[in-house]
Amino acid sequence: MRSNLTLQMSLYFNLIFLPIWSIVIILFMNKNYYSYDELYRYISVTVVSTIFGVELLRIYLGYEGNLKDKIPELAGFWMLSILLQLPLQGFLLFNPYFRMYVLEIIVQAVMFILLCIQLISGYCAIKFTASEQTAVYKLKKQRQQEKAIINKTGDCLNQDKGEGNVENNQ
Repeated sequence: MRSNLTLQMSLYFNLIFLPIWSIVIILFMNKNYYSYDELYRYISVTVVSTIFGVELLRIYLGYEGNLKDKIPELAGFWMLSILLQLPLQGFLLFNPYFRMYVLEIIVQAVMFILLCIQLISGYCAIKFTASEQTAVYKLKKQRQQEKAIINKTGDCLNQDKGEGNVENNQ
């Protein structure tokens, strides 16, 4: 078992930075909420709440998959990252309608950069873990085949010895 250090470090920093990001985004959203039209109010609340919920699940799956070499968890982490978090984080960062303040842009950019790092290192972790588990599976399969061959030759030798004893007795 070897976890990806880059992925683990970025997940750790993401977990530490998540409360700071949440506080800044919620404070500034509260400040700007009534300056948005009704559609953007709905969209901004939906996007931020979705990001927060998915982020918690994503970090958990990343930790679980990376530390315990579990491919399904790593794949879930990576798919949540690329299919949900990347578009939502990009929407918050690059949408000019939200009229974000400098602190908000900096905090959102840090989250976006961490996400990009996690996408790249997560892909590498999945690839490495899959190749290692494939090698372990092939080794186990080879050992099973060797044991089966040894058992068959041992059975043949025992049968030959048993037949020889029967012939000697006659």
